[in-house]
Amino acid sequence: MIPMPLGQVGAALGVPVAAGVREDVALRICTDSRELERGDLFFALSGPNFDGNDFVTQALARGAVGCVVSRSRFSAEEGGAARPLLVVDDTVSALGRLAHDYRRNVMSPRTVVVGVTGSNGKTTTKRMLDHVLRAELAGRASPRSFNNQIGVPLTLFSANANDQYLVTEIGTNSPGEIARLTEIAAPDVGVLTSVGEAHLEKLGSIDGVAREKMSLFHHVRSRGLAVINVDRAEVRRRLEEAAHLRCMTIGFTAHANTRARCLEHSIRHSDVEIDGRFRIRLPMPGAHHATNAAATFLVARWFGVDPETIIERLRNYVPPEGRTEVFDIGGVTVVDDTYNANPSSMSAAIQTLRDSAAARRIFVMADMLELGARSERHHQRVLRNLLDAGFDTVVCVGPLTCEALAELRGYSGRGAVETCPNTSDASSVLSNLLRPGDVVWLKGSRAMKLDRVVGDLKQGGGRRAAVA
Repeated sequence: MIPMPLGQVGAALGVPVAAGVREDVALRICTDSRELERGDLFFALSGPNFDGNDFVTQALARGAVGCVVSRSRFSAEEGGAARPLLVVDDTVSALGRLAHDYRRNVMSPRTVVVGVTGSNGKTTTKRMLDHVLRAELAGRASPRSFNNQIGVPLTLFSANANDQYLVTEIGTNSPGEIARLTEIAAPDVGVLTSVGEAHLEKLGSIDGVAREKMSLFHHVRSRGLAVINVDRAEVRRRLEEAAHLRCMTIGFTAHANTRARCLEHSIRHSDVEIDGRFRIRLPMPGAHHATNAAATFLVARWFGVDPETIIERLRNYVPPEGRTEVFDIGGVTVVDDTYNANPSSMSAAIQTLRDSAAARRIFVMADMLELGARSERHHQRVLRNLLDAGFDTVVCVGPLTCEALAELRGYSGRGAVETCPNTSDASSVLSNLLRPGDVVWLKGSRAMKLDRVVGDLKQGGGRRAAVA
């Protein structure tokens, strides 16, 4: 973070700051008192199970330069030079307002901000782009999936004076959220990786998803770059919303200016072609990653990175944990795709495993959440696809998936089907089922906690290796 005087912080938040501390400098923004360091500005955020206002005294004792606190817990009179409290109506909103000011008045104008959104592929594309750019430029990307009203501001605050780029994810689960976050971030580059059946509970339909995702480009800075996946007609109908930008379209479809193609893929890699000329081997399974690579390629070229460097960097890219991460456990090949799921990403995973060669193929499907009123229908459609894929075993985890299976009234494919109400049962089933030579793919919404099953597999594989 570029240091900010408390007087500037107060001006951005519309809060008076005592004369004795206006020149004191905030060295970092902190939202967790357990991680606070001397010189931090502590934001007392509140959630369902915690209230940061309870830890203000501890934060000051640990050396916080000041605390942004809630008016519901503190009065303006409680602040002062000895107790520098900035009292606001809503600390989350205040975090966004300060980030807005930081982006425009503190960050270096040489730092190019890239905003990445999409139903699938946000984190993968963000990490790919960061991996490629850091070969030649100074900069950073948001840690983990910092893509909401807290994560986007914290990503902006992570920028340093010498950064040439900053890549941030911009997510949503309700109408208007992307516009609000993008207005804060004011990106110079906007990327839309995909539009699919995600967050339908509040966005309503694919058209609603496309409308929300395309709102990213309303706040990309003038003369900036827009990279847009146009595989969906709902997106193509809205391209005029990016007409004020340099717009470059990607996709598998002939409608794209830059076409992506998967030439070949296995459980460990994907060979993709971009623009009919550039061939890249990605160390991860899935034809769908071709468009993520295409977006990365175009943005990196816009930064001036030469094609050979991009191709080589993508060749040694390591996928984030839980996003088609492949590893071996006791002779079993595990694809950890547990971070999240929706119908389109689930179908892509099924297709990839179906095309792979293995002694036995097992797919673990957990519930897909936030799909709204048509959730049951979406689960049934994906399950039919899954049961038709010819896998040796399908393991259904969670009430939505198991209920959808029951509604199919005995519909089954060529393999066995196991039903598990929770992840503990799934771990037990897999510990008895898996044997060397198998490939198992695990995928479900993050809240289903399939990553715990992966952890159990790792522990079990270690015990088996030790016994052997």
